[in-house]
Amino acid sequence: MNEAVRSGLSRVLREPLVHFLVLGGLLFGAIAFANHLKRPVVRIDSQEIEQLASYWELQSQRPPTREELAALIHERVDEELLAREAIRLGLDKGDMIVRRRLAQKMAFASEDVAALSEPDEKALQAYYDANRERYATPGRVAMRHVYFSSDRTGETPQAAAAAALSRLQAGGEAASDPSLLPLTYADIAEADIARDYGAEFAAAVHKAPVGAWVGPAPSAYGLHLIRVERRLPTQIPPLADVRDDVRAAWLAERRQEENRKFRASLRKRYKVEIAGLPQ
Repeated sequence: MNEAVRSGLSRVLREPLVHFLVLGGLLFGAIAFANHLKRPVVRIDSQEIEQLASYWELQSQRPPTREELAALIHERVDEELLAREAIRLGLDKGDMIVRRRLAQKMAFASEDVAALSEPDEKALQAYYDANRERYATPGRVAMRHVYFSSDRTGETPQAAAAAALSRLQAGGEAASDPSLLPLTYADIAEADIARDYGAEFAAAVHKAPVGAWVGPAPSAYGLHLIRVERRLPTQIPPLADVRDDVRAAWLAERRQEENRKFRASLRKRYKVEIAGLPQ
């Protein structure tokens, strides 16, 4: 290096602007390095990897290959990064769907946290006594009916039903119009009768004496003559027969009550304002 170059370089190095630029570059590099060290960590543990693999196997009916598992993990990391960045940017604010999902997750979490003790026999019996109708086996009937369509031609449904009833009550036979629904039931609940034929028809079945033809009873399809062959009354089983169902219902109600208490406690921790007025 000749004297002129050394002299010029020496003048440049003595310039304050050069000192400022060098120090600024060093400071920027130090800040960038520190930020790199302080970056938030996204950690996917072995339990979550096993869960991803289990979901895949449940849907595909086989374990994922190494490449497929790597793709699942990559997708999971992307999902976590996008979710965190969305929260950092405040994209979750004011979104009704996101808010509702978070509320649901918090409700589930509060139910899991609530430690529910097992009900003793006295508590189960008291709960069962108060709700025994829930566990009742509904009344059922064995029945037959003769159907007269509202769309029939010639003789009206009313006239045809009246003539057929006279023959049946005298021990004779009567032909039914074609029907997509069964004409004979060996065992059917009254609720199912109401569903298939309507409340008026179900009420006629409920009132009909056993072993006699009665009618006509209307339905959405036309008119019917009814003969109930047998009735099985509503039966309420003993607690021992439905104990598991009663226990599950008891725990579900207790869990709902704990959740209600939790929400009430949250209202005490927050000040709620609606339309500018304290609530």
